Amino acid sequence: MDNPYPVNLDLTKKAVAVIGGGKVAARKIKTLVNAKAHVIVISPALDPKIDQTTITWIRKAYAAGDIRDMDVIIACTNNPAVNQQVTDDASHFQWVNNTSDKTQSDFYNVAQIETDQLLLTVSTKGHSPATAKHIKKELLTWLKSQKWFGEGR
Repeated sequence: MDNPYPVNLDLTKKAVAVIGGGKVAARKIKTLVNAKAHVIVISPALDPKIDQTTITWIRKAYAAGDIRDMDVIIACTNNPAVNQQVTDDASHFQWVNNTSDKTQSDFYNVAQIETDQLLLTVSTKGHSPATAKHIKKELLTWLKSQKWFGEGR
């Protein structure tokens, strides 16, 4: 994805499936819950950092048909073959992020800095999440030095 179209999505009325329940899923789920998405997690187990009261947990391994009614799908298991199967099972009308293969993704997540009135995002177009995180940290340090900037997340 060399020429992405940047947008901010309102997920409050969207069903978002997260396939996998590990550390990567925990990070994705936290952001999705903050965005008020209806998060459905399909995984045999959950990382302890995932708050089960904020999600719908389907306690099982992924199977074809599990994502049929989902709007957005994030495949983040530790098994690239399962992530690939999720990508293959998705329809053309669903947005999919395969965390193990950026070439199989319709979108990338971005590093973000957010206050009540400001949202800044940093993207490396999926090439280096670590670089995006570093730039976010540098931006946050600079922004905090500005008198008009409140506390960001």
